[in-house]
Amino acid sequence: MLFIFLGAAAFLVMDYRNPPREAVAPPPPPAIEQQPAPVFSEAEIKKVRLSLQDSDPSVRWAAIQLLFNIRDPQLGPMLEKMLTEDPDPEVRMKVVSLFKGREDLSRLGALVRGLSDYDASVRIASLQALGDIGDPSVVIWITALLRDVEPDVRIEALRTLGRFQDKRKAEFKALADKLRTDYEEAVRRAAARR
Repeated sequence: MLFIFLGAAAFLVMDYRNPPREAVAPPPPPAIEQQPAPVFSEAEIKKVRLSLQDSDPSVRWAAIQLLFNIRDPQLGPMLEKMLTEDPDPEVRMKVVSLFKGREDLSRLGALVRGLSDYDASVRIASLQALGDIGDPSVVIWITALLRDVEPDVRIEALRTLGRFQDKRKAEFKALADKLRTDYEEAVRRAAARR
């Protein structure tokens, strides 16, 4: 026990004589003065845009993916055109999937146009994308598909409408919970003031 006491006392004396050193912060990283040069020139981007007219659907799809990834400012109209005019239903379905990732409201109009596609799989993909977006302003066009000739399209239209209803219920519940919490907090503050 004496050895433990003497060891602890020696440690405290050493610690007192040698104060802790302040940590030196590393130097800041060097500032980047300019943005890196773009990978593609405007002429190269124009060539990629021309690939959207290729006869091979896989080339058209690869071109639109590249334009999507480099965030081409003209992408919105090109996507809409491909969704309504591309001859391959598989490419049109894939374009619908790209619309889900877009952040502008013009995608809704294009997806609504996809609801009138002659291929049922494109109509179903458009319904699913609209359900993912969850904007109830398109309910009129979705309910019109309840009379579609394809039963799978009618079923997906019902599912999409159900998703809108579920989203509306969740939003209402969140609002009711927030109002309840705010009310309880106001009551607590009023009671604390008394």
